[in-house]
Amino acid sequence: MSAAPTSAGPAGPPPGTYSIPSLGWRILGGALRLIPLALLLLGVPLAILTFLQSQGISLPIPIPTVELFGIALTALIVARYIARPSVAYGPLSIATDALTIVYLYLILLNATYHLTVPGAGLTISVDYSTLVLLLLTVPALALAAGAITLTEDLLHPRERWPFDFPP
Repeated sequence: MSAAPTSAGPAGPPPGTYSIPSLGWRILGGALRLIPLALLLLGVPLAILTFLQSQGISLPIPIPTVELFGIALTALIVARYIARPSVAYGPLSIATDALTIVYLYLILLNATYHLTVPGAGLTISVDYSTLVLLLLTVPALALAAGAITLTEDLLHPRERWPFDFPP
């Protein structure tokens, strides 16, 4: 009598079946992501900071810093999307998440904002450090995922393709 074969885990797509979009489609997808990312990471923060500065309110983070990090993060996110089927995806993920952590850390350094009401002798303090610390958990977990993806891509090339690019 022989025992029936058992499955070691959940059944995934059959090996070797995947449909990777062409480089042209990935570049088009990256370009379509570029516009909303630029608005979200550059346009909105710069508009808010410029408005606050025009009202005579001191800024918690300098405008050139926001510009630099916004441009760098946008470029890395688009490059990561385009490089997804390659081994460069892991390092680009790590770089994107590390830069995000540095950016949020810079925001965390000035997370208590003091606003003085002119003529009233009143100071209002707003502390948003807990919010920034909560936001830091997302890129920290994504950084770990990028490291795992890099390791898996180096040890088992193309193993994730059937899951990332199903037919």
